[in-house]
Formats: sequence, structure tokens, C-alpha cells
Amino acid sequence: MLFAVATAGAHARPAAAREDATQQQIEDAINNGANYLLKRQQLDGSWRPDEHKYVSGQTGLAMYTLIKSGVSPRHPSILRGLAYLRAHPPRHTYGIACCLMALHAADPTQHMEEIATWTELLLECQGQGFSYPGGHEDLSLTQYGCLGMRVAEASGLEISSKIWEQCIDYALNIQRDDGSFSYKQGTVATGSMTAAGVAILELGRQALEAKGDLSKRDARVISTAIDEGIDWLAANMRVDRNPDPASQNDNAGHMTRWHLYYLYGLERVGGLTGRAEFGPHDWYKQASNYLVKNQHETGRWGTAHGETHPGTCFGVLVLKRATSPTSGLKPRGAKSYGTDDPEKPLSMRITGDTPLTAWVSSWGDRSREQHEWDKEIGKGLRVWRVDYVNADTGEVLASAEGDPQKPARGERFATQFSMPRPGKHRIVARAYVRPIDDDEGEQVELSSPTLEVLVDGVMTPSMREAIRDLERDELDKTRSTCRASSVANNKHGARFVRDGSHGHGWLSAPNDAQPWISLEPDRPQRADHVVLSPYYKAPDSRTAWGRAKRVLVEVNRAEVGEFELDPDLFGKAYLPLPKTKVIRELKVTILEIAPGTDGGHKNAAGFAEIELQRRPDLVKQRKAEEKAQRKAAAEAAAAARAKRKAR
Repeated sequence: MLFAVATAGAHARPAAAREDATQQQIEDAINNGANYLLKRQQLDGSWRPDEHKYVSGQTGLAMYTLIKSGVSPRHPSILRGLAYLRAHPPRHTYGIACCLMALHAADPTQHMEEIATWTELLLECQGQGFSYPGGHEDLSLTQYGCLGMRVAEASGLEISSKIWEQCIDYALNIQRDDGSFSYKQGTVATGSMTAAGVAILELGRQALEAKGDLSKRDARVISTAIDEGIDWLAANMRVDRNPDPASQNDNAGHMTRWHLYYLYGLERVGGLTGRAEFGPHDWYKQASNYLVKNQHETGRWGTAHGETHPGTCFGVLVLKRATSPTSGLKPRGAKSYGTDDPEKPLSMRITGDTPLTAWVSSWGDRSREQHEWDKEIGKGLRVWRVDYVNADTGEVLASAEGDPQKPARGERFATQFSMPRPGKHRIVARAYVRPIDDDEGEQVELSSPTLEVLVDGVMTPSMREAIRDLERDELDKTRSTCRASSVANNKHGARFVRDGSHGHGWLSAPNDAQPWISLEPDRPQRADHVVLSPYYKAPDSRTAWGRAKRVLVEVNRAEVGEFELDPDLFGKAYLPLPKTKVIRELKVTILEIAPGTDGGHKNAAGFAEIELQRRPDLVKQRKAEEKAQRKAAAEAAAAARAKRKAR
């Protein structure tokens, strides 16, 4: 099952001083969760689930969550996710439903072709309820099948009333006399499955009612079943576990593993039925109090069982009331950095993302005392210019010119600029002012405190190239046999370099002094470039494992050459072959490794994906560069000869 999630554990945020979370705390938790998801996206646009077959489903769920949290559908992360899903469509019920929800949240009109195609795939998984496809049907799958059908109908597609009726009947047959529901017949009743059963009934009721196909008798039966299910949820209400009143062990796996999945189920029931309370319980207040209190300092939820990506999605969706008709699509609050400090020479403020807007918000008291001219007290300093500088590199990001012939008065010296890559950046404002009674053009430098900003709205050239690469890999035309000199463990086997996802890859054993990996396609493929994708512990932990720094490439058991790689680049390495070759066997040997920081894998290295591409554009570019280099060398040689002759 895709959404295996743990309860929050170590490193949780400290408890709030008051019992109920404030609206600001809730908004902060939503933004922190969204930021966590943004920085965990893989280079190819996907998000990694623990279960490998659900990469597309997890990607759809993350995209849906981000859009619901207020991230624009035009944000680079959403565009990269969409490109990945087009290249790797979902194949399983959970994944299809999550991807349908993501596309509908983004723009159902623009993505109508995919919505129609994926809805057909979804309906192939339906018998009475829904299966994976194949295998058994269960209530959890049926819930997500119904969510997918709901999106399909909201997008303008028609779903047969018979299918809705079958799903309703499937749920009613599982419901117990006490109102509870279980995963399938003969299994234990839980809060997560009772919420799923109620959601199926309410989704089916709404769909049939909209079509005019719901009889009064059926409406009464469904309403009674819904009420009984909600009564059971109220009687067994808790937010720290997935309720199972029959369990003797409060830490049983099904109570902890499906805990956040259950909370999202509560939110769905509340949103679909419009109920703010289940019995005496304000479900949202209790859930939000728990989530805010137990969010990890990184912004995620879930640790004990792993699978923090779906866990974080569920936490954000609950806090955002994602199922409510009025939820979602409200833009995230503008990022804002900086405060005014009269003790500092000047204060800077920054807002936004891409671009960032920066300005001088105030001048310090001492700056005014020392640099305001005698007859201009209170009118401001005379300013030559203000530079906004990358505090780590010294690069001037933007400048705002002033007029040193007169006081600045209320001028803020505002400007905009964009950072070249996502992540944290430190920025400082440096103002150059004209000192009192200066008549020689002297400048005095004043600096603001350094501000750290978080940027996530950048589409880097490497990201753009990765999107284009989704349709360039010649090895996609065939299967490949993959072998390696060693593997760190079974989760990082050689076969993962050809699984179509950057979330899983090959990692060598840490004691392998010269690791290698080989690929043999079933059918030979023509290519002029070998493309290597770096393999990281996570996109936000890129230096934890070792990274390949120098490699040897062999084609058909003949050496092609050695290549230097940039171990710090969040992007692919495009290694040119001397000419287009028919490749029957490819071997890449890592000759040098840049050590990581993770004690267990700091000397291990590998690749997320290995591709073969035909790139006439890169060949043309390389030939032009080589021609320019030869021309420059010839000109330098001619200049040297002329200099010797002049002597």
C-alpha cells in the first residue's frame, strides 16, 4: 500500500504554550510542510516513495498537496512534476487517483487529455469495489477510486451510475452493526477504514443525487449508514493513533502506521459532509493541535516507519482542509525577511521568491547622526548607491542608484533580482553614502545585517534539461541487463539505474575502492552521449553519500576515455563519445569519489540513472567550442610570433 505513514517521533517541535494552535501556527505548519516537499523533489521532477512502484502516485500526491497549500500551478516544481507524470503515467489505483486530483487542482481544461486517459485506466481497476489493479478489492482502494471518479466528473467526464452504486454496495456490505468499517470482510475495524467507508458513501450519494439517480429509499439507507459511521468515529475519537478499540496494544502497527492516513480520512469526512464536529469533538481543532505540536523541525511528519513524503502530504492536507469546497488555491503568504534595528547602520527587508524584492527599510540612529548634513537633519543621508550582495560569494546581485547631491528623504532604493538556484541564500545590503561637507566624491560604506532567504521558485538549466531528457533516452526502447561490482544493500541495486526514476539508484559498497556498473541492452542502441545522473540520499542531503568525481567509460569493452564530473552539481553529466556508436555494452568505472558526510556511506557512490542519448545539438555546440579554442590558440601563437619578431 502506498501511504504507509508513521506517527511523529523524535525531534518534534516543542509544544505550544497554549492548548489550541493559533491560526498563525497552523499557517506556519502548512508552509513548513510545503517547503519540506519542495526541497525533496528529485532532479527528474518526481518524489521518492518507499515503495518503488508508486513513484508516479507519490509525485501526484505531492503536487496536489503543494497546489492545495497555495503553490502556483505555474511553479517550477509543479511543471517539473507534470512533465514526469506525462513521461511516467500512473498504473495503480492509488497513483491514478492522486494524479487525477493533482491535474484537476492544476488546471482540468489544460490537462483534459491526461484526465480522460487516466480515468479509463482507473475504471479498469473496478469490479465491485476497486483493486490495485488485479488481486483483491478493499475499502481503501475503493475510497481512492471514488476520489478519482469524483475528479473525473468534476472535469466534465461521465461516470456510470451503476459504478457508483456498486461502490456504495461494496462499502455497505463491509459496514458492521456498530457503524464501523474494516479494510475488507473479516479484518479489524479501524478509524481509517471507517472514515474511508463514510467517504465512499458520501461521494456516491453526491454523485447519484447530481444525476437524479438516487431514490428516496436509497438516500435514507445511505444517510443512516453515514450517520452510524460518524457516530462510531465520535465514540472512538482520538488523534494520536488510528483508532482500534479492540486492540490490546496501543502501539500496534496498524494504529501507528496508518495514523496520518486516518487523520486525512477525518478531514475528508468533515469536508464532504460539512460537519465541523463528530459528536462532541471538534475534529479539526484536535487534529490541528496534534499536528502543529508534533511537526518535525524540518517541516515533515512521520519518522518511525519512514515514508515521510506521504505523511507530510497528509499533514498539510488536513491543516489546509483540502476537501472543503472553499479550501486550497489561496496563494501562500508572501515570504518576508528582515526587521528594523536602529542599532544597525541600516536595515534591509526582502520579500518574494523569484524575483526577490529588496529595499532599505530604515537607517540606523548612529548613521543619521554621523552622515546627515547640518542643514538636512531629518531629511536623510546623501546616497551614491545601494548594492545588494550575495554574502557568501561577494557577487553584486543588483544595485539601486542614488543622488549624492541631495538627501534621500524617504527613498527606499528598492530593486529586484533572482537567485540562480533554489535553496538558502545570504544577502547583505551595502550603501555608499556621501559624508558631511564632502567635496571630493568620497564614499562611506554602511552595511546591513545579513538576511538568509529561502528560494524555491527557480527553474535551473539543469532542471530544464532534465525535463527535456524524459523523451531522449535511447535505452527506453529496450530492456537492459545491469551488473555492478558491489551494492550498498538491496535497496540500491544495479537494476535501479534503469527504472526511470531518480528516487532510486545504484550505490556501491563503501569499501569498494573502484566501483563499476555495466549495462547490456537487449537490442544494441545508437548514441553519441552517455548521460550520468547523480544519486543522492535525498535532494536536500546531496553531500551525505560519496559522489563520483572522475569516471572511465568503456563501450563494447573498449575504453572511450576518462571524464571529470562536478560532484556538487545538481544536474546530469553529459559525456560525449568520439562519434555515434552502436552500443552493445556500456561500462562506467568510478575512479575517484568525493567523500560524503554520512558515516556509513561516505565512501559509497553511484548513479540514479544511466542513459544513452543522441544529441546533435551538443555535438554541434562542442564542435563550435573546439573551433573557437583552435582559433584562439592560433591567434595567441601569431601574437607571440609577432612579439618575438618585433624584438
